[in-house]
Amino acid sequence: MNKEDQIFDLLERLYIELQDTKKELKEDISSVRTELKEDISSVRTELKEDISNVRTELKEDISNVRAELKEDILNVRTELKEEISNVKTELKEDIKILNDNQMIIFDKLERMGSDIEEIKEDISEVQMITAKNYKDIVKLKSVK
Repeated sequence: MNKEDQIFDLLERLYIELQDTKKELKEDISSVRTELKEDISSVRTELKEDISNVRTELKEDISNVRAELKEDILNVRTELKEEISNVKTELKEDIKILNDNQMIIFDKLERMGSDIEEIKEDISEVQMITAKNYKDIVKLKSVK
């Protein structure tokens, strides 16, 4: 074998070896792709499950908050109704006291009115008596 044949033979073996290596690399790449696809799929599935769990938890939390808020609103309404009822009762009592006081004032005013009428009558009588006395005094003076 001459040197050219040896070189050709060596190149041929090198080519075959490179082809084998290329084939192995393709298989490795294919297997890595498959593994990556599976990993990505697995991660997607996990993320979807996590997102679903978070949604569920958030829905439950929102539902709990709504329930608490509804309960708080009902409590506030109840307290307000009680306060309004108490204020109404106090106002009714105050109005009754005012009405009673008004009646007392009206009675006093009525008595004062009748007292004033009596005083007017008394003054009229005094005026009449004074006029009569004045008349008598004029008569007495004229007799002298």
